[in-house]
Amino acid sequence: MSKLYLEELKAAMSSDIFSRLDTDKQEATSIKGKIESFISASKDTLTGNQYDSYRTQFETFGTTMEKRIALADSLSSAIKEALQLLIDYMGEDMYLDTAKLGEYTNSRDACAKSIERLNKMLNETKTVTYKGSDGKTYSKTENVYDSNEVRAQIAKAQEVLTELDRIIKKIQGLDAVYAQAESILNSAFSQIPSFGSVVTAIKPNGIYSYHATS
Repeated sequence: MSKLYLEELKAAMSSDIFSRLDTDKQEATSIKGKIESFISASKDTLTGNQYDSYRTQFETFGTTMEKRIALADSLSSAIKEALQLLIDYMGEDMYLDTAKLGEYTNSRDACAKSIERLNKMLNETKTVTYKGSDGKTYSKTENVYDSNEVRAQIAKAQEVLTELDRIIKKIQGLDAVYAQAESILNSAFSQIPSFGSVVTAIKPNGIYSYHATS
């Protein structure tokens, strides 16, 4: 079951999550640049196996920053793509809810039956007798209902039926589009654990220790 509100989707598209991801990307890019600068500048002044070991560790940090940048890009792109997919599907509709499908279907059936009844009314006739100027009695066939009024009601009912058919078709396709948006997000979010594993795998030099702060 899926339920979407256009205003909520637009609000999400304008949220600060994208600026926060962009800030994260900028920070990672800055750190990566400083790491690369240090590695390059230190090769001629800091020599020996110990310093080579430090540089190797910094290279690992730099690679991790590359992954962090790529992840921020991937998450930002995926969220935008998923939201835009749903916004485009919503179109001008402010609200779509698959739980309302039965309600719309019942309304559609009732509307179709109303059109059927109106068409029958359009063809209902009656025989009317009247006296002519010659004093004789004559008869003629007339419509029971005002044809123009009935046709106007049919036209209005047909507009309602067309709109109900449109919204029913749209709701029937909503779950598939929603699932597609979820798939886009899940594909991007699935990269988070692997990035976490890369970060966890980085072991600091033994001379350092980390303490939790309250």
